[in-house]
Amino acid sequence: MAYYAGVDIGGTKIAVGIGTETGEILGEGRLVTEEFKDGSKGLDAIAAEIEKICHQLGLNMNSLSRIGVGSPGPLDGGKLLKTANLPTWEGLDLSAGLQLRTGRAVAVENDATAAAIGEWIFGAGKGLKHFVYVTVSTGVGSGIVVNGARYAGIQGNAGEIGHLVMKPEGRLCRCGRRGCLETLASGTAIQRSAMEQAEASPYLKALATVDAQAVFAGALKGDATCQSIMQEAAQYLGLGLSYLVNLFNPQAIILGGGVIVNQPEWLDMVIPFVADYSMADLFHPVHIALAQLGADSGLQGALATAVTSQIV
Repeated sequence: MAYYAGVDIGGTKIAVGIGTETGEILGEGRLVTEEFKDGSKGLDAIAAEIEKICHQLGLNMNSLSRIGVGSPGPLDGGKLLKTANLPTWEGLDLSAGLQLRTGRAVAVENDATAAAIGEWIFGAGKGLKHFVYVTVSTGVGSGIVVNGARYAGIQGNAGEIGHLVMKPEGRLCRCGRRGCLETLASGTAIQRSAMEQAEASPYLKALATVDAQAVFAGALKGDATCQSIMQEAAQYLGLGLSYLVNLFNPQAIILGGGVIVNQPEWLDMVIPFVADYSMADLFHPVHIALAQLGADSGLQGALATAVTSQIV
């Protein structure tokens, strides 16, 4: 049996797991990202965690065929560029650094591309040759599969749908531009709109914590402010997805990330806008579906990156 390691690097936590080519995770661990301001120490800890999990499973590092990494972008191959979630890791070569520490081959993908590969190999994209995976959570990103292979662009950064400018005079985005999709339809955007409009809503004013899930719950209860916020976010997300329909003519668009997965009914608000803004003949064959990997999508995506890097 072949064994692989997956590493999902996030701004809050780093998930590390050992699994098989079928997607079964045999053992896993978690690291706290903020404990490693020095990226090289972060790589030391990741390598040590992989070795620890191998030991727990009765394996050694040489048992691993490959290590797959899903990382925030932008990337330049296996190297981190200026990344909002990991500002002190800028310039770190994840691929070379982890390979040096483990002695194993390392494949690095943008986290959204890795998640797309995970859905393609283990989840809702299984058997598809043309689809786009879109994650809607703190931010918005996407990964692309074309002709049965992942499309990542020359640096590995293709799919930055969250930074398509939808409203040029809009809110300042963390990328430095204004009116990006991420500022209009992400969980962060929904939360910010709710906090700004809370005075108009007795429901929102009474909440101790406001997040996208709470806003959607308010919309279901009939709160007009919450309904307006979710409707506007759905409109912009639908507009963004229509660009994917018209550009890629995919078999499917698969939606993941906490905002959409935790509020699946929101998809019913989004799809009509996708239809309105897409070319009708291109929209008709597209299947819009929810991701299947759920909370494990990041780690499964990293594992799938390790598995497919030998065959893609």
